[in-house]
Amino acid sequence: MTKHPIPVLSVGNILGEETLGITLFRHSVKGRNAFEQPHKHDFHLVFFVEKGSGMHNVDFTQYAVKDYQVYFVRQGQVHNWLLNVDTTGFQLMLSPEIVNAFSNLSAFPFFEQNVPSCLSVTQEQFEGLKNHLNEIELVLPDNDLSSKEIVLLRLHLLLKVLQKDYLIQFPQHDSSTKPEKMIKKFNSLIDNHFNEEFSVNFYADKLNITPNYLNILSQRYLKSPAGDIIKERTILEAKRLLTSTDLSIKEIAYQLGFNDNGYFSKVFKKYTGKTPGDFKESYNFYHPYP
Repeated sequence: MTKHPIPVLSVGNILGEETLGITLFRHSVKGRNAFEQPHKHDFHLVFFVEKGSGMHNVDFTQYAVKDYQVYFVRQGQVHNWLLNVDTTGFQLMLSPEIVNAFSNLSAFPFFEQNVPSCLSVTQEQFEGLKNHLNEIELVLPDNDLSSKEIVLLRLHLLLKVLQKDYLIQFPQHDSSTKPEKMIKKFNSLIDNHFNEEFSVNFYADKLNITPNYLNILSQRYLKSPAGDIIKERTILEAKRLLTSTDLSIKEIAYQLGFNDNGYFSKVFKKYTGKTPGDFKESYNFYHPYP
């Protein structure tokens, strides 16, 4: 059975030119205000909105775009937006290798699973972020080794400032404690195995803990039983496939590890309140905004 993936765009697809690891540009110069087709990236995007309005969908959560916001779109997330022409700010595109290298020093919560994609900051905070962006923009075109090192240092400083602001607004996503590190690993395992392993026992075994303890952690930190968290990740992928591909419902069920199309529809309706067919019809592909 043929599989039809959601479009995955590279920096080159978007800008018409390839860059190495770190790409930064002003939205008013190179950005697109109408990006209505849901798509994925093979990089991480940080979108700094200085001024503007419109709508931004990230994995079926719709955000009203406002002044002084920062959006985090993780590699593999599905998103699209429709912005007013007066929108200004910066787009920062980072390769997974860059983010992973920094994450070895300290994890950045905004690039984790199941976290809010939008951070609202004050004008003063945004000006501070903008100063860091201006400094990176100034040195980024230079190719000598010292300039590259300066860019990496300034980028890491920018991400640390974002981390501080993010955890002030969303303290529940601080993964510095041992239980929260376990939850982070649980989410990572789900992302790698959600279409082949539905059993809580499988994930508990991978984490070297009992299924009961995994459920306790999941209830405490994710506010749902572990089994529901696994199913919700599967349902998210189903939504992505329903709205962004020409796959039939039967093909989607197969791709997500369901041998029984009827059971897939039953599970989907349990978590969304709609059948897969109804959900697909209710989500207007080219004009997703009311």
